[in-house]
Amino acid sequence: MSGESGQATVEWAALVLLAAAALGALAAFAPAIDGRPLGAALAHRLVCAVRGSCHDGQELLARAYGERDAALVRRHAPNLVYEPGERQIPVDWRRCRRPSCAEAPDDRDLDVHRAERGARATVFTRVLRRGGRVYLQYWLYYPDSNSAFAGSDALWERRHLVPLVGAALRALGDYPGYHRDDWESYFVRIEPDGRVSARASSHGHWQGCKERDCAGEWTAASGWTRVSRGSHAGHLPMGAAPRPREGHMGGTSRLPGFAPVEMRRFPLVPGLDVRERTTTAEALRLIPLETYGRRGYRPLDPGIKPPWRKDAYDDPESEGS
Repeated sequence: MSGESGQATVEWAALVLLAAAALGALAAFAPAIDGRPLGAALAHRLVCAVRGSCHDGQELLARAYGERDAALVRRHAPNLVYEPGERQIPVDWRRCRRPSCAEAPDDRDLDVHRAERGARATVFTRVLRRGGRVYLQYWLYYPDSNSAFAGSDALWERRHLVPLVGAALRALGDYPGYHRDDWESYFVRIEPDGRVSARASSHGHWQGCKERDCAGEWTAASGWTRVSRGSHAGHLPMGAAPRPREGHMGGTSRLPGFAPVEMRRFPLVPGLDVRERTTTAEALRLIPLETYGRRGYRPLDPGIKPPWRKDAYDDPESEGS
């Protein structure tokens, strides 16, 4: 037995050295690489190789969709980045329906796949084919939603400090921005020619990027979606810059005034452009709603619709999320 243990130790050391060498080579020859998903993928593969769980959940996907679509669902699963102050991660509603069991540390440098009490980061999936397109739906469950729009949650907590305002707010009863059972979503659309776009749910509607000109639009997918504090509303993290255009002298001009300035959108990548806590896709637990994810669900608050009761579940081009 001691000989087998020693051999395993040598093999493990060799595996770690190989991963380190690969990381070193990538750092040397590809300085613009997104290190966060890469590091998460390597770490996950190392750990799951030891535990023998690298294909955890893939069998469920293959049984629901077939090998081809199961591979698509895994390949396009979203990487999540959280607005500072948001502690919850998406979880399996069958195992966790209290906010406390979905909470993880609010650490900007953390890539987290389990809550402090052990609940695993989980996303529910669905696959649709419509008119030559493939739609991949990713549904995220959070135990509650507590809207923090314009600091409304902080104002509510301090309502007793201003008597007249406090009396008016108390008349409303419970905080109107709060409800239990929060279902959010991230949709991917794959065109017949292979082009990939995405959008995320936001307060009953959709967002590509967070700006007005692309709100609700399908946006070129970067693989990332950002989770807002409290409400968990999503958007694709994007930056913007004026697009160079031809000037009167044949050069390029970025000066406003001659004509409306056209903006160029580009993805922001956590780990490079954004320093916020993440849940990278590599270790997400994926559960197909069609066969496993919806049995026995009962909403905790009235008016809450689970994914299969939303229009977007069967019509991914629906304006409502």
